[in-house]
Amino acid sequence: MVIGNILIIDDESINSETIKDTLEDVNYKVVLASNAAQAKLIVKEQTFDLIMMDVWMPGQDGMSLLEEWMQADFSMPVVMMSGHAEHQDVVKAIKLGAVDFLKKPLHDILPLVRKFLSEKINRNDEQKISGINFDLPLKTVRNIFEAQYFNYHLAQNNHNIAKVAELAGLERTTLYRKLKDLGIDKK
Repeated sequence: MVIGNILIIDDESINSETIKDTLEDVNYKVVLASNAAQAKLIVKEQTFDLIMMDVWMPGQDGMSLLEEWMQADFSMPVVMMSGHAEHQDVVKAIKLGAVDFLKKPLHDILPLVRKFLSEKINRNDEQKISGINFDLPLKTVRNIFEAQYFNYHLAQNNHNIAKVAELAGLERTTLYRKLKDLGIDKK
């Protein structure tokens, strides 16, 4: 089971292959690109949970690619890497939209990747929650949530009331009453 898709953009194949081997050993799917041109083609075709990109590469450098992507409302998190980063490079990368800046060689990469991916999950959860109007009374918000919950499970289970009742941990008669109170058509 793949637990995350990661793109590594680095012209130093020894570095990227080492990271790839480490991450693939624990079920991450890793794709490698050796330059910006390859990376652009890859991200047109695939989505990644994390992109790790070297600053200094032949052709287009990582900073200018990061800037290009961020100006185009790029949504995948990017971590910049460099073996000889100056303080101003770190500041510039973060201002451009990188989620972090790592110094190469990367030692103990697994905890870092897990941290970045858990932060992405938390950001996604916050975005989902932010759509709720917290100024409404609790009962109203609960009813909105319950209606979404039951509509989702009814659709996923071909409107099988017995199955939805089992998933929700309710008696069927209680579920029927709940659906009626929420104004949900059982069909």
